[in-house]
Amino acid sequence: MNESFTSFHNIQSISDLLLIDQPTDNGAVIHFDHAPFYTEICLWVTIRCSEFDLFANESQTLVDVTTRDGYGWRLSLSPHGYLRFEDQNPDPKERQCIDSHIPVHAVVDTATSFRVGLCMSSGAWLYRATPYVGAKGSARLRLFAMSGTSRRLSEIGGEDNIDRQSMNPTPETMTVGADATGGHLFSGQIERLTAYNSSRLELFDATDRLSARDALPLMPAGSSFEPRWVDGETIEVFTRPDFVSTDAFWVCLDLNMLPSACRRLRLWTTWSPSGTVMCTRFFHNTNGAEWTRVIPSRVDLRAGDGRNFQVEFDVDGPLKQGGVLAICPPFTEADRESLLSWAGEQKDITMTRIGESVEGRAIHIIKLGRGVEVSGRRGVAIICGQHSPLEIMGGRVIRPLIEQLLLHPFLLDLCNFYIVPTVNVDCQHYGGNGFNMHQRNPNRHWMVNLEPETRACVEYFDSLKSAGQRIDFAMDIHAGAVFRNHQLWQMGASDTVPLSPEQIRQQEPWVEAFERHAGLRRVDGIVNPQQNLRATDYFHQVHGSMAFVLELSTCSYFDPIQQCSRPFDTEAFNILAKGLIQTWDELWHI
Repeated sequence: MNESFTSFHNIQSISDLLLIDQPTDNGAVIHFDHAPFYTEICLWVTIRCSEFDLFANESQTLVDVTTRDGYGWRLSLSPHGYLRFEDQNPDPKERQCIDSHIPVHAVVDTATSFRVGLCMSSGAWLYRATPYVGAKGSARLRLFAMSGTSRRLSEIGGEDNIDRQSMNPTPETMTVGADATGGHLFSGQIERLTAYNSSRLELFDATDRLSARDALPLMPAGSSFEPRWVDGETIEVFTRPDFVSTDAFWVCLDLNMLPSACRRLRLWTTWSPSGTVMCTRFFHNTNGAEWTRVIPSRVDLRAGDGRNFQVEFDVDGPLKQGGVLAICPPFTEADRESLLSWAGEQKDITMTRIGESVEGRAIHIIKLGRGVEVSGRRGVAIICGQHSPLEIMGGRVIRPLIEQLLLHPFLLDLCNFYIVPTVNVDCQHYGGNGFNMHQRNPNRHWMVNLEPETRACVEYFDSLKSAGQRIDFAMDIHAGAVFRNHQLWQMGASDTVPLSPEQIRQQEPWVEAFERHAGLRRVDGIVNPQQNLRATDYFHQVHGSMAFVLELSTCSYFDPIQQCSRPFDTEAFNILAKGLIQTWDELWHI
């Protein structure tokens, strides 16, 4: 095994995801010394055999996998030479069996060694035994074969949306050329076993291409991963692994080192056809301040599978000048430090270090107000940055919000404002897609199984409550999806957390005012049932707050002045900040 494998920290190239690559013999039992970080695997065996060895009277085992938890799985050849995946559910009626669409002998030349294998990911396993909707995740399987040991691979089958919450892709032990009982022997010879902690099959295709890492260097919270030259004018780059998977949507690239020979930039990323589409708009920055939209020269939703997404840019015009290319104007670690430094110089502002992340990075709260935490004083909580750098974009609302608040002394006399610029600071540092370093979604741990990041916030706000400070209003700002305008999520009742008719009615003045002042239209929003998980659940149930989720779109927003939808640009942050101030001023200016 690769002894340098240390979860998320050192992922810079394919080799950093290597689990095993060694000669082996039929019947060998291989032990994996430590658990891989991702619930994914890409595995292949190198085989030498005659074409006739691909056929048998019963299935032939290539590898048989057992796992630390859950049930394992087996990769084999069916009696007719098709590549077969089978999980080891103890109930035969529930066992999943998937054959390739075409047989192995149709795509490989058995005159030399060849390879067969699979790649698999399982969000279902990652979300197992959790009480929220994400637990209904699914697994994804792809089966492949290739002639020789360096030629391009052929994808010969697979399946999406496999409902297997108890199936763990990553191995504890692996038996080669036979099942764990010594049966279903493979009649040919397995020569080598290779496995990576990634399901990103495209990473392992055409690996003989020249590296382009000098042209697209890694950057903090960036996404340049294994860039390589396709031809003399084209560089392809894969989005960097995140906290959930190795096929990510987060794009943030440093273009300053692109050579003059590079005329095309091809990105391998992912997307989802659900209501939360994450990667179809791109923004460019050349001077460190102004973010402008940039349109790809080509977009390809690969094979229509609702997962792979390839986008290509012509490197000319603004991109030729260098700068940063991203899928949103990100709120980076440097942006947060700059905000804290600026805020510390302003009147009526104090900052408190309330705790630290899993890896020890500081979490701060910015407090604005002209009064101490006393009984009867109003309070507002603004939470940002619980997820990925894309969602952490919501932190860009904070400075214009503070600037507007400093111009409204009435509100500062009436109310204390508590703003968390970034909850998930480790994720902001590394550029992951939403989980913390414990592989937990912070916004599912405000009321149960608190994580270090959420514990810091909860303990701080609990201390305010003990001191008599009210939190009348709370907003959890998320961001980055391609919604049709920003979405305001208002509280709804659920089976576990009922809301009275009066509590539902009390939201109406806020919903109506947000639409008039901030362009957060009711028609674009949704009702979000209360649970016992999220930040808004905590503020409503513990503090009695009026609590809303705000999802910022990178696609469009409704301009309350012009009374029309507009393509997203950075002016949206200023409009939103002014709208929030006007809403508080109207509803509280008694």
